[in-house]
Amino acid sequence: MRTLIIANGNMDNNILHTILKPNDIIICCDGGSKYLFEEGIIPHYIIGDLDSSIPQIIQFFETKNVVFKKFNSKKDETDMELCIDFAISLGTNEIVILGAIGTRIDHTLTNINLLMKAEDANVKAVIVDNNNEIQIISNNITITGKKGDLVSLIPISTYVEGIDTTGLEYPLKNATMTIGKSLGVSNVMTSNLATVNIKSGYLLVIKAKD
Repeated sequence: MRTLIIANGNMDNNILHTILKPNDIIICCDGGSKYLFEEGIIPHYIIGDLDSSIPQIIQFFETKNVVFKKFNSKKDETDMELCIDFAISLGTNEIVILGAIGTRIDHTLTNINLLMKAEDANVKAVIVDNNNEIQIISNNITITGKKGDLVSLIPISTYVEGIDTTGLEYPLKNATMTIGKSLGVSNVMTSNLATVNIKSGYLLVIKAKD
């Protein structure tokens, strides 16, 4: 089962139709409801404190029998964390997150950091926008793309050890990366597939384009 989470950050609405699959469970993270409303897409759930939602849009989705899970605004978790927790509780094995990158760098960094929660639950999770596919791994990943695509590997634990890569212009073999250095930025795919394997730590893997 795949779950699509729509947040309130920057998003080109066209990406919704590119990413959405017929059997996806759609979770709307508070104000992300505006994107779905604009595109005529009905979510299964709307989750959050609803402080950034437009009342008229909420009223519309109420008439469509959308399930609302409303939380007090004074809480320890962000709306995105609540959405990821709920998606995991549904038994999903893949989460795709749209609208998670925006003008608030604190929210953007937190959303990226929350990918670790899914990784620890053995759930594949990726943040997608028009320029980036962002994941966190603690073991391995196969990256699908094309020759010349940019791939950056950024440690988010103090050490990431036992790094092996294939299909990248600058290969790593049993390498160690440390947080605070830029060693893994802007590598290049040499074929349509690349692999990254690590033995310990957490590694941010970003396929990016300008």
